[in-house]
Amino acid sequence: MDISAKEDWSDVYVQPTPAAYFKIISEKEYGVPDYALQYLRPLLKKLQTELQRPVNIIDIGASYGIMSTLLRHDLTLEQLIDFFLKNEQTPTGAEIEKFYMTQEICHTDYQFYLSDNSQQAMDFSERVQVCEKAYCFDMRHEALPVALKPIIEKTDLFIATGSLGYIGEYFFEQIFSIISNKHLSPLFGFVVYRAFYSSEIEKVFENYNYTLIKTNVPFKKGRRFANSSEQKKAIESLHQRNIDTVGFEDEGYYACEFYLGVPLLEEKRLYRWLSDLESLFT
Repeated sequence: MDISAKEDWSDVYVQPTPAAYFKIISEKEYGVPDYALQYLRPLLKKLQTELQRPVNIIDIGASYGIMSTLLRHDLTLEQLIDFFLKNEQTPTGAEIEKFYMTQEICHTDYQFYLSDNSQQAMDFSERVQVCEKAYCFDMRHEALPVALKPIIEKTDLFIATGSLGYIGEYFFEQIFSIISNKHLSPLFGFVVYRAFYSSEIEKVFENYNYTLIKTNVPFKKGRRFANSSEQKKAIESLHQRNIDTVGFEDEGYYACEFYLGVPLLEEKRLYRWLSDLESLFT
């Protein structure tokens, strides 16, 4: 999986607040979070009903805790962007903390644990209390933090929204070595740009008797391409894999898809659930 053609947003991930992050995703018409919510909100409700206890979630490549914020507080991405960008002046630290702490809805039955390679993003997420704990490490190259391993042992759902291109198979090998030894069967919910799908990660899932169920119709507007060069390289990559880009990447946006990672024994049941859910979207 080659992500070298993708625009580098590194600078916006190392700021003390997500203000710069929200500015760039607003400019690029970033649609991944709202697309992901269509699947993750019903999935969390389903898990909570089945488990009859708080649901433990690890967000992989969580940035500033965007998904945990949206899911925990029933917010939309537009509401977050409006708060951070509605005025010319960036909100102060006190104003930001007040915004997060005074949300009317707070699903405390969703227990979020975040991972990312930005210490600033992890510090922010803990400060505004959109997670139980945040862990900063290089998920592509570094071993799992010792403190994260007991969390993995009790995790019900792993999510990654738009970040899978930065995470290699080594991370998932470590995850599966833990959950396989404990005979656990957590689920995985991923939103993946079609241009950066990882067959290597898919192979890791297969090796541990898991499969990735893909949605039937790609989402057209994951985010706008930064420039014609980024679009050209993405389309070339997709054409090399015999993927038709007409009506999708040709329109100027990264297209993406939702994947549900499930144990093979649960494939039929969860495929039906996912299909029934998608039928409600049209």
